[in-house]
Amino acid sequence: MYKQYKLITCFCIICCFGCATLQKFGGIRPPDLSVDKVNIVSAGLKEMDLVMLVRVKNNYPIGIHVPSFDYNFLIDDHVFLKGENALNQSISALSKNQVQVPVRIHFMDLYQSLSALVNKDKATYQINGNIHFDIPVLGRLKIPFNKNGDLPLLKIPKISIKGLRVNSLSFASANLSLDFALDNPNGFLMMLKKFSYNFSIDGLKWADGTMNENISFDKHSQSSISIPIKLNFFEMGTAIFNLIKKKQALPYEFDTQIKLKTDLPFLKDVDIPLKKKGYVDLL
Repeated sequence: MYKQYKLITCFCIICCFGCATLQKFGGIRPPDLSVDKVNIVSAGLKEMDLVMLVRVKNNYPIGIHVPSFDYNFLIDDHVFLKGENALNQSISALSKNQVQVPVRIHFMDLYQSLSALVNKDKATYQINGNIHFDIPVLGRLKIPFNKNGDLPLLKIPKISIKGLRVNSLSFASANLSLDFALDNPNGFLMMLKKFSYNFSIDGLKWADGTMNENISFDKHSQSSISIPIKLNFFEMGTAIFNLIKKKQALPYEFDTQIKLKTDLPFLKDVDIPLKKKGYVDLL
């Protein structure tokens, strides 16, 4: 009974005298904020989703509404993202709740904005902003938050074509090898689990298939791979034979689908398409 009377009294003070009087007579503080942590909730080589968990304690004897938050996301002291997002949460009287502040990072946009990060494995970040509260009678209230830490920088592997080797050539067929390398630009170990490919010369498919080999490449390293190619001139035509005999650079397209495994706890498996086109030398 005494507790109910105290809550009613405090509410009446709010309605009649406002915030200053409330703090003078009731000693009730605005909501308290404390940043618990920042989690990586999902990650890929193209983008990463972060969520900052903010614990909110409502010190008022009435429920309050949390309509939105605004934020600035800085990387290496440069503002990369900023904005205001809706929340539409409610916190009961004299209770605690958790507010989530999400941030999505597109690595291509990040590297275009801050080119110096392309050669780095991680960067420092800072998230700061305000949680917005709607307090009955008192109106809108903003309380700041701040958190900093380290952000891992992820990059997509690259394919480099080394050449097309002619191992044997006859009027009926040719045996070749496509030599290429996979470049790991990241600061962590990657393992090639599956490699599907389609290789074409001048718009004509010369080879396709799937490799299921465990090929590992360390951080900031390359792994060389060779794909055998067999051509049947009775099926493909003698024009292909003449093309090889000229030993000129050939226009190619190399479409691949790669499945990788990493040693990062938040990025176990990743599937990425890689495409490459240009001119390949006959070796």
